[in-house]
Amino acid sequence: MVCHETYKDQNGKWVNPEEIKKDENNNFIKIKDGSKIIVGPSESMSKSKKNVIDPEKMIKTYGADAVRWFILSDSPPERDVQWSDQGVNAAYKFLQKIYNLNYEIINRKDKKGSDDNKLNLETNNYLVKITNFIENFNLNVAIANAYTIYNTFNKALMQNISNKCLKNNFIQFLKTLIPFTPHIAYECLELQNQNNEYSSWPMINKNIKIQEKVKIAIQINGKTKQIIEINKDLNEQEIFNEFKNEKVYQQLNNKKIIKTIFVKNRIINYLIN
Repeated sequence: MVCHETYKDQNGKWVNPEEIKKDENNNFIKIKDGSKIIVGPSESMSKSKKNVIDPEKMIKTYGADAVRWFILSDSPPERDVQWSDQGVNAAYKFLQKIYNLNYEIINRKDKKGSDDNKLNLETNNYLVKITNFIENFNLNVAIANAYTIYNTFNKALMQNISNKCLKNNFIQFLKTLIPFTPHIAYECLELQNQNNEYSSWPMINKNIKIQEKVKIAIQINGKTKQIIEINKDLNEQEIFNEFKNEKVYQQLNNKKIIKTIFVKNRIINYLIN
C-alpha cells in the first residue's frame, strides 16, 4: 500500500494535500483562508481521507520512470510505501544524472585501457548481485546497488579505461535498468546505437573471478574506530594489510596488541595497553 500523511482543518474535516501549504514558520495552513491544519499519521491513500496524490500529476512533473524508481526504492514489496514528494524529486534527479552520464561516455576522448580489467570485474560483480536481488524480490536493495555502480562509472570517466570497455560495461548497466525505468533505459541504449540488442538480460562472465565485498568494523579496545569495505572471507593478516593506509592504523602503530578478537566478515577488535 502507498501511504501518505493525513490532514484535517479546525472543524475536523479531511483536507486534500493540494489545498494546503507551509507558512513562514513551517506550519501547514489552508491556502484558501490561512487557517491552521492538523497533521495526522501516515495512512493508506484513500479518497475518503483525501490523502491521495494524483499519479498523473506526478508523472507529468517527474515522468513515469522517476515515480516507479521511488516506489520500488522506498521499501521491499511486502511493506507499505511512505509517499514523499522529496523522494520522487530525488529519484528524478538521479535519473537525470544517468542520462547525462550516458552523453559523457558517448563524447569521451579515448584513453589507455590499463584499468579495463578492474571495471570489467566490478560490472560483473554488480550483474551477479542485481540478478540475485531481482530473483529474490529484493527490489529496493537492487536499486541501492544501482547507485553504487553509477558512482563507479562516473569515476571511470577520469580513469585509464578505454572507451570500448567503458561503453560495453555501461550498456550492461543500462539493460539492468529496463525492469525499473524502461523509458530512460531504452532512450540511453538507442543513443548508444543498441537499437536491436537490448532484448536479453546481460550475461554474467563466469571466467571473471567474482569478488564479493563486505563491510567490517575495525575496533580498538571494543570501540569502533573505522568501518572499511574489503573482499569477503579475508583472514586477520589480510585485513590488517588492507587498512595499513587508513587512519586507524596510526592508532595501532607501535602499540602492543594483547589480544585480537576476530569475527569473520564482521569485526576485528584489537585489545591494546
